[in-house]
Amino acid sequence: MRVILITGATSGIGFETAKLFSQEKNTKVISLSKSLDKIKEVKNQLPKVEFLQCDVSDYDALLKIAERVEKKYSKVDVLVNNAGSIIPGNIETLTAEGWDEVIKSNFSSYFYVSKAFLPLLKKGTNANIVCISSISATAGGSSIAYSCAKAGVNMIAQTLSKDLAKYNIRVNIISPGMVNTGFHIHNNVMNEQQYKDMLEKQSVDYPFGIGAPIDIANAIAYLSSEKAGWITGADLVIDGGKLASR
Repeated sequence: MRVILITGATSGIGFETAKLFSQEKNTKVISLSKSLDKIKEVKNQLPKVEFLQCDVSDYDALLKIAERVEKKYSKVDVLVNNAGSIIPGNIETLTAEGWDEVIKSNFSSYFYVSKAFLPLLKKGTNANIVCISSISATAGGSSIAYSCAKAGVNMIAQTLSKDLAKYNIRVNIISPGMVNTGFHIHNNVMNEQQYKDMLEKQSVDYPFGIGAPIDIANAIAYLSSEKAGWITGADLVIDGGKLASR
């Protein structure tokens, strides 16, 4: 049985990825999610997914979850680092507290989760890690903290790809452009109308339009499969042609 661990599968890319993997035979999908309320909202939509409540920026809590997973499944084959948050703002408008929150959830958590579950990944088959970054890591965005955190994610993944090669663990990055995930709504940054207006405004910069969560989920499925067995340390940009058209 293949064991897939996904952080932040209660919405957006994580949800679609968990849904996709849960349709595979002989596969167990586990999601780590911070909000118990959100878990209750979606678990009926993903009945084959095992949801565990955990703040992925809390390393001690992650170690306890890893111990539970080890006792039940003995290994992890695929880790998808996906959970995160956003607080818009530049250096003048973003508070120090806002900076710390975004860095912990989008950057530090990727290190914590990877470290906590590394012993289980070492026991996996075709073990690999997929880190969800963003084109904001190189192009900048509306949040200085989010862009810097994602730039850090790229370096974590590239470093891990070198460090973990001796264990035959692959590590890759996916950098999406604007994807219609409701991310800003879930993080209480915008209401639905504001989010809709933002997507419409942004769409003019995307030759192939705004992306959908399944576009990223399909790429995660590929990178975590045996078909991608010679791919590690790569950054797969999926942005509907935005960067190419600049």
